[in-house]
Amino acid sequence: MYNILGEFCAFITSLVFVVYILSAFYLKNLRNLLFFLCAVSVMLLSGTDMLSVFCIERYPLISANTGMIVSFIFFLFLSLTPFIFCYYCYFTISSTHKYFKLYVSTTILIYLIYFGLLIANFWTGWIFSFTEESYIRGPLKSVPFLITTLVIFITEIVIFKNHKTMSRRMFVVFILYPAITLMLSLFQLIHPSYLMSGTSGLIPLILIYVAIQTDRIEIDFKTGLKTEQHLMRMMKKNHNHYQMVFLHLDNLGVLQEKVGTTELDIQLLYLVRLFRLYVSGDIYRSGSKFIFVTNKFIPAESSLQLVFFRFNTTYKGLASPVDFEYTATALSIPEHASTYDEALEIFRIFTNQFEKTSKMFFRECDYNFMEGYKRYKKIVEILESELTMESEKYQVYFQPIMSISENKFLYAEALSRLKDTELGDISPAEFIPAAEHSGLIEKLGRLNFERVCQFISQNKETVKAVSVNFSVAQMMNPNISQNIFRLIEKYNISPDSIIIELTESIIIDDYEVVWKRMKELTEYGIKFYLDDFGTGYSNFANVLRLPFSLIKFDRSFVLSMEKDKKIEILMKNLISTFKDSGLHILVEGVETEKQDMLVKAAGVEYIQGFLYSKPVPENEYLKILQNQ
Repeated sequence: MYNILGEFCAFITSLVFVVYILSAFYLKNLRNLLFFLCAVSVMLLSGTDMLSVFCIERYPLISANTGMIVSFIFFLFLSLTPFIFCYYCYFTISSTHKYFKLYVSTTILIYLIYFGLLIANFWTGWIFSFTEESYIRGPLKSVPFLITTLVIFITEIVIFKNHKTMSRRMFVVFILYPAITLMLSLFQLIHPSYLMSGTSGLIPLILIYVAIQTDRIEIDFKTGLKTEQHLMRMMKKNHNHYQMVFLHLDNLGVLQEKVGTTELDIQLLYLVRLFRLYVSGDIYRSGSKFIFVTNKFIPAESSLQLVFFRFNTTYKGLASPVDFEYTATALSIPEHASTYDEALEIFRIFTNQFEKTSKMFFRECDYNFMEGYKRYKKIVEILESELTMESEKYQVYFQPIMSISENKFLYAEALSRLKDTELGDISPAEFIPAAEHSGLIEKLGRLNFERVCQFISQNKETVKAVSVNFSVAQMMNPNISQNIFRLIEKYNISPDSIIIELTESIIIDDYEVVWKRMKELTEYGIKFYLDDFGTGYSNFANVLRLPFSLIKFDRSFVLSMEKDKKIEILMKNLISTFKDSGLHILVEGVETEKQDMLVKAAGVEYIQGFLYSKPVPENEYLKILQNQ
């Protein structure tokens, strides 16, 4: 009697794998397709193993022809399964290796010879046969084992030669595969009643799947480089001194549209090979970002220039040459940063601080920048502690808005301020970018809005309306409308006392979402102003379609009007066009009598600027309104 428990478990498990892969994997990808074929092969191997034993145990009740066909299929998959596994192993290493075609053709030739022997076995019985009495193994019964061993041996040589292009996990799995196969085959040789053929294929299948899922996190399959998750783990363990260089490929998306994903992947792979040649240390990848880490000082700028020079020289003759643009930053660990997140934050801030002067832009962190970074971190700490309703250091100032027709202040714009902190008074030009970089901008906007609601609630008889700036983060929040309604009801104020100011950048980011939310809020009674008109890139059609009630012209228009008569004429035409469309016009940044005269002559209805009033605290703004 044969013990089929192992084969039964292997069949069920591999069947689950097949169903899962069909539903979860993209099979047009060759690597995914090969993994799917591995699972199918294991399922058929374990299934035909059980069927062949069933035929043998019930022979001659089951005919010899049926037994021969079932056993033929079993022996077919007995060697086909390791062949597919080995092909998958090799393809995972590199499908562009110079010996790839030789490897494939050699293994296919070996298997075709074996397949010919199996076909001939129907007449010769060299491998197996059914006599009148029983099932008999032939003189070439060891051929399937030898064929499998030969294919595995060839693959192992290739794996050892290319182990540097593989993750450690995949290397271990591929090396363990023949050991597991041989061990289970030896077990079956000692205990022939236990069927283990399918099990010997299932165990590597499970190991490969686990390694794949793990490497999806820590290995970039397209380039074979470790990901930033691996780097983060390394930095937690390694506290030595080393140099880190961040390189961001700025135009990767544009190039993908230009030459296509496949061609770009090939060229990225070549770029990585050049990195390995000319830039010492470990290389990590995260999307369009490459990170170089070494415990030796490297002349990073010259090394990178050499890499891209060699790359551009190689691809110069192509019909669609790729011309990479990058921004790179070098810093020292732990002098500049102690964790990966901190290093990445320095890279982002450092990159945003400098205007890019060439397509290959490189800078090193210096003393001045790090002093600025320390100040930035301190500002973030202050924001984290002071962005509360109880804080006295966070304040809301109000800049009155003059109505020309009524010759008095009707509204005001609410502006955030940080006063009397550890660093003294901090300018909005400093703490607002810090809030944006640190993810606190939405919290800052919510607090500003609630402080305004509270202020209006406490001064309903004096304050008619206040405009509040909303950030992209606030408008993209799916609960924005509910949050606004809740605060208006909490402080029992009228919706028409709230005006929300949006910049053109918000419209550009996601027009449809912004339109939907603006429509919902205007139906509730809230008004919208378009802030800083002229600094963004939205078209007039989008502006007119959105429910704005007023357009705020940026101060740059005012300055240009003073210098250029053509701008003055353009300003008048724009104002006339918007007013004809039912929109009111406000100009901000008016500071002189001449500017005041020019904007009034252009037809504006509201003016905001230092000529009339600078931003003032709550009490001063109330006095201004009461003393008009």
